[in-house]
Amino acid sequence: MKLLKTLALAAALSTAPLAALASPETSTMAEPAPGEILMAKVNGLVCDFCAQSIRKIVGKDEAVQKVYVDLSKGQVRVDLKPGKSLDDAALEKLIRKAGYSLVSVDRNFAK
Repeated sequence: MKLLKTLALAAALSTAPLAALASPETSTMAEPAPGEILMAKVNGLVCDFCAQSIRKIVGKDEAVQKVYVDLSKGQVRVDLKPGKSLDDAALEKLIRKAGYSLVSVDRNFAK
């Protein structure tokens, strides 16, 4: 009996419209717009502990989607969630809370 049900299910799936099985790239659903990207120059980033501290503190903000730290350049890239924003003062406060100082912020940094 299970074999018959399995065969019936396989037959039904093989005749399903291909559009229902389309990959997300060909789907008609709109992709969410990417959020704003901030690139911050930060003084004092020298080790993995520094990077971990920045990621932990900045990443807790509700507007932040992802945080990347480049120790060699002393830069922190902050990807914001779509429709969210984070002003320079708020970012500076988060950086200071992590124990570092903000030098500058570049908005809409190209990916």
